Amino acid sequence: MSVLQRKELEESPLADLHAIASELAIEGYRGLRRDALVAAIVEGQGGEVSDGAAEPEPSETREPAAEAEPESEPAEDEAPAELTTGVLDILSGGSGFVRPAEGEDVYVSPAQIRRCELRAGDELTGQVRPARRNERHPSLVRVEQVNSRPAEPPEERPRFEELTAVHPTERLGLPPALESVSVGKGSRVAIAGGPAAGATRLLREVAGALGAGDSSTSVVLVGVRPEEVTEWRREVQASVTGGSFDASLEAQTQAAELAVERAKRVAERGGDAVVVIDSLEPLPAAAARRIFGAARKLEEGGSLTVIAATGMSWEAQRQASTRIGLDPPGEDGQPQVAPSRSGTLRADLLG
Repeated sequence: MSVLQRKELEESPLADLHAIASELAIEGYRGLRRDALVAAIVEGQGGEVSDGAAEPEPSETREPAAEAEPESEPAEDEAPAELTTGVLDILSGGSGFVRPAEGEDVYVSPAQIRRCELRAGDELTGQVRPARRNERHPSLVRVEQVNSRPAEPPEERPRFEELTAVHPTERLGLPPALESVSVGKGSRVAIAGGPAAGATRLLREVAGALGAGDSSTSVVLVGVRPEEVTEWRREVQASVTGGSFDASLEAQTQAAELAVERAKRVAERGGDAVVVIDSLEPLPAAAARRIFGAARKLEEGGSLTVIAATGMSWEAQRQASTRIGLDPPGEDGQPQVAPSRSGTLRADLLG
């Protein structure tokens, strides 16, 4: 973690101060007043940093003065930098973390994010150095690639939110169980059914079919059974994040939002991305709306499809562009699609 000056801390949102205090393992930080919290963070970082300290080069990670190696020790004593690849998660204060598929999260400084014009959901490859004394995470030394392209000069690209949303016009390849339903690239697909209706099994078939296609597919698990986490990871080729009902809901919500940000980066560059979610039900209402509402076909080229189990939530079904209602499974255990409760808006555009 990069050390922040007292002035920066005083200007930071309370949520960021709590995040920093959590990283520093400050006890009882949520009960502290703002000025006491800032003081505790300064102390936890090893003391005040001089306001006159020069800004480091943007391509390098700023290191805390109290955590850096003494000047008398040569820099070559440090372990050589290694490469890592992962998805960038940006905090509200401007710093971020690369979250690899495996291994530790890697700290990214605000200067690097500004220099390379990075966005949440970008896939980064870069050089990483190990954590120094009192640091909780390794740090990114240099960004080598962004979305498989050279990091510098930054790629010119549109912003997802500024592109034009239109009805889907191209079908998404789905498994035989859904052959009766027309689903387009860029749809919001709500799979609705009661307990044991087979929504998870159907989603797993969907993810398996899409993982073998040309779409960028990811799976997010929210509040599932622990055994199902294992089944998902063993049975599908797509990236699987999130977790079971006994894990932190906050972390699972963060995983869902990061998966959607990753999909946005694919779609805004003209690709087709799919996020499969099992399930939307446990998510906070505001987060569920943001995640489900991100799905769209972009007139300028790309698409983001969200396919989610929604339980019996009427709001999600109302927001969906494709509704798939499930009846109780048949004797063979296969999910049964209910034609009277299934359909797609403007299915005529899909041919």
